[in-house]
Amino acid sequence: MPDYGFKVVYADPGLLAEAGFSAVANLPFIFDSEPGYARLPNQFLIDRGLGYWDPKWHGQKRNPIPPSRVSMRNYASWLVNALEWAEIRGINLMTADYSSILIGRYQEEMLKGIWSTDNRPLAPETINARVQVALDYQMWAADKGLREPFSIPTVTSTYVAGSHDNSRSHLAQSVQSRKGKIKVNKSTLSFPSKEAVEAWRKRIYERPIFGTTEGLIVDLILNTAIRREETACWRVDTLPLNPNEWKIANPDQPEEYQSVLVTLRYATKGKEYGVDEYNDKIGPEGTIHVPFWLARRIHNYRNKDRLLALKPLIKKGRTAEAQRSILHQAVHLFIHPETGQRYTGDQIYRFWTSVKGPEHWSPHKGRDWWACCYLEERMKQNTDMIQQVLKIPNVSNEHPMVLALRDTAQTVIQMEIRPQLRHVSTRTTEIYLQWLFSKMSVPLTMTRQWVEIDETGDAE
Repeated sequence: MPDYGFKVVYADPGLLAEAGFSAVANLPFIFDSEPGYARLPNQFLIDRGLGYWDPKWHGQKRNPIPPSRVSMRNYASWLVNALEWAEIRGINLMTADYSSILIGRYQEEMLKGIWSTDNRPLAPETINARVQVALDYQMWAADKGLREPFSIPTVTSTYVAGSHDNSRSHLAQSVQSRKGKIKVNKSTLSFPSKEAVEAWRKRIYERPIFGTTEGLIVDLILNTAIRREETACWRVDTLPLNPNEWKIANPDQPEEYQSVLVTLRYATKGKEYGVDEYNDKIGPEGTIHVPFWLARRIHNYRNKDRLLALKPLIKKGRTAEAQRSILHQAVHLFIHPETGQRYTGDQIYRFWTSVKGPEHWSPHKGRDWWACCYLEERMKQNTDMIQQVLKIPNVSNEHPMVLALRDTAQTVIQMEIRPQLRHVSTRTTEIYLQWLFSKMSVPLTMTRQWVEIDETGDAE
């Protein structure tokens, strides 16, 4: 019998709902290599997706905030990879030992490129995610009495970070993580030059047919730091249709410095409150600043280029009423000029990375790029203080001027950058502080004390 491999599949949500299974209608399922319904892996995904089990509570109580659809899709994909590896290697993943099998073999093969499509070592983030979900599957099985209980070796690491509500509070915090996890060095950020970014951006705009729309998508991400899925789910009226209704955050400033307050709620990171009729996740609301000049460009796009891009879709309506209905159903802002359909997050990633540009340049990297550029510009107001700090021989981490400089940068991160990025973790945004101080040639040993990333990669 041929081996069809393990696959992540989705059933028709409508059919499941009609059959009385609406609770799991949007959850992924796994088919094994026969192919057949993978009973235990799917029960794990159901329990995880409905909040009946998670690594924190181990099924002792229900998680009121289950994973989002995107997270569940990732969990299913990572588990499929582990299941397929185990089957090919003749290993029972359900009973496999953590240290000798998951770390000693599965993780090691991914590190060496033995278990990868192109025989190249995989990124630490990818390896950690796959091993973790395989371990979660084992813990779930133990909690359900499907295997013997087992213990996981852990390590405790300490880092120093600012308080959520006090930029002058520098408290040491500890975090526990599993031993054997690969270190993800998130403490070093590097970006292409502004010239390289601008050259890449110009090539986006020069693309025939697509340049106008995709260039605006690029500018929206680079100037607001929103995520690509949030960009794909941006609605026609996310920015109010009437410019007179725009909420200007700083109306006393010249127009070139003004920003418009915009509220996002579709595909935002965090709890999933539901899925709307357009299959978009409804998440926590967050308000961001959109430069006024960019808001005007969005307004012009939706009144001209977007309508032209919708033509292939509208033409499918055979009557004027049908065409009006199609137009009414097209609620997303960014429309693909060839198909008349909305842009998806995957399409944004593909055109972003397919146009010749800087290495390791992605929409998410554009988010970090915005944060660091913003921080750098704001800190230019403190040039004199920076120069004085750099002139101090053998400057101490506790020197008053060093602490004052750090506090200034920390305040910008906490009060201005974090709200725009809508980060949950202070530790992630602290990395921007290290990037800034490293760029300013502040001794690296000092910045490492401020932003200590633990050796097991638990930076977020």
